[in-house]
Amino acid sequence: MKRRIFPLRIGILVLGVAAGVISAQEARPKPVIDPEAETVLRQLSEHGKQMKSGIFRLTDTIDDVQGDGQKIQFAHVRTITVVRPNQLKVETTGDLTSRILWKDGKTLTVLDRNKNVYAQIPDPGTIEQAIDLLQEKYNMSLPAADLLSGDLYQSMTVGCEAIDYVGIGYVGDEKCHHLAFTRSNIDWQMWISLGDKPAMRKMVITYKQMPGEPQYTMQLLKIEDDSKIPEAVFACEIPKGAEKIELQPKEEKP
Repeated sequence: MKRRIFPLRIGILVLGVAAGVISAQEARPKPVIDPEAETVLRQLSEHGKQMKSGIFRLTDTIDDVQGDGQKIQFAHVRTITVVRPNQLKVETTGDLTSRILWKDGKTLTVLDRNKNVYAQIPDPGTIEQAIDLLQEKYNMSLPAADLLSGDLYQSMTVGCEAIDYVGIGYVGDEKCHHLAFTRSNIDWQMWISLGDKPAMRKMVITYKQMPGEPQYTMQLLKIEDDSKIPEAVFACEIPKGAEKIELQPKEEKP
């Protein structure tokens, strides 16, 4: 018997994957940070600032808790191409979404390949400004947005209550620093590669205040530090017959 799947909470969860949910803007007390975790996060953030362009290939999964409590998992594969400060391409293929986003410095284009529709808005400026605009105005998040942050230390620590250093763990066959973060509404873990070029390899977010405590898991498959990415990569390619639509701003709740 085929089970009927109701991905009702996916939109809420995917919003939580973007940097905005982890990096709350409201004023909060400073987190209690383990000294080893502090050192690893500082090194990760500094290396990230030095990386001006690159290609990230990753896979992620997200739970959707059904009415009877059963968890159904959905998966996506993403390729993120970035040239800081203002060029970005995100290609997503998976169970729920088949979408491409292009940001060329002048126009922001989103193509839904399943529905063969696309929308365009003026480019707001930097990559961070585009991420904020899509999330705050259009309720459209970019999973793995933390990888694009100009200051990973800031985005990962603001709003936390505690950050612990768990120890050395593995992602696949690679040894990594394992960190655990605590916040009132979510917990998350990060695995960061060893060495003088640290990179985030895996992240697991637990939505502990949602029914069934669903999880989002992201694993970075490959990073290519490429300073010769051609500008043509960021030029949108609209398929024949695609319909142009307007991005609808999210409804404001009173």
